[in-house]
Amino acid sequence: MARGRGKPKFKGHSRNFTNADELEAERIKDEERQRRREQRRNDGKSDEESESSGDSEEDSSDDETKERKAKGVENLIEISNPNRNRRSQVKTEKAEGNRAQLTRRQREELARQNHQKAQMECRTEQAQADLARLAIIRKQREEAAAKAATSSAPPKK
Repeated sequence: MARGRGKPKFKGHSRNFTNADELEAERIKDEERQRRREQRRNDGKSDEESESSGDSEEDSSDDETKERKAKGVENLIEISNPNRNRRSQVKTEKAEGNRAQLTRRQREELARQNHQKAQMECRTEQAQADLARLAIIRKQREEAAAKAATSSAPPKK
């Protein structure tokens, strides 16, 4: 006997239909769940609104100091993985005094900013050398201009 032969399988044979009563009961349950969810959301929002009606300064400071909620066993185990993402990074403008908390990139950016500022104020050795070179060039040009002015003028007889 060849493979795949045998009794044909009728496609419509195993269809199941739900009756209207079961569908209506399921719809009512879904509506009740939706109402409960909306009530929870509204309760949470009304609590937040009543808290936010207080000082806005306190809320902003609370947001900064508030830590995120630990997931799973995070709060039980301390992880010392250097490749793990940091919670937040400190901006270089705010952290000039806190060098220990800065990342390498932030320290480099801060050093670059300080160097540019010193360069603009001519406090670096390179800037002072440039100014000295410019002064020498100015003197040479003045001498050349004076020499050209005396040589171009015809001598008086």
